[in-house]
Amino acid sequence: DNEYLQVWDKILMPIAKEYQPELILVSAGFDAAQDDMGECHVTPDGFAKLTRQLMTLADGKVVCALEGGYVRRVLCNCVENVVKTLLDRNSVKRTAVMEEELSNQDGSLLTRMAGATVTTTTTNMERVINSSAAKSIRDTISAHQKYWKCLQRDDAIG
Repeated sequence: DNEYLQVWDKILMPIAKEYQPELILVSAGFDAAQDDMGECHVTPDGFAKLTRQLMTLADGKVVCALEGGYVRRVLCNCVENVVKTLLDRNSVKRTAVMEEELSNQDGSLLTRMAGATVTTTTTNMERVINSSAAKSIRDTISAHQKYWKCLQRDDAIG
């Protein structure tokens, strides 16, 4: 989950907030789930966290279309967590409050991952996630900085 949450926090959510979409459409494939064919090890709770963050955009107007996942047992758990999240409108308020409470003075965001709280600043991203994933995130930010103001911050590259 950590790598996906870092991509969400460092790239996707800042860009989405800057873009200010009116509606979020999700092609909800779960083959990246832990124990599924994609072998990306995203947990059902990880998918719920990503969904909850999407719900903070577009006044919570999020549409998910199920399109993938190959292991039924895994697919069932992932879909259940995402649907529960979509139906819990209070989760958006809790997410916004949590982000505000966990944001510290230097602009880094504390992210709850797998029951632990980890500071995800530029100095320790590689301690939170795989170094190859951290490099990919930095390279992606560098490639897109010229297009998005939110990625032009000094601490964006992490």
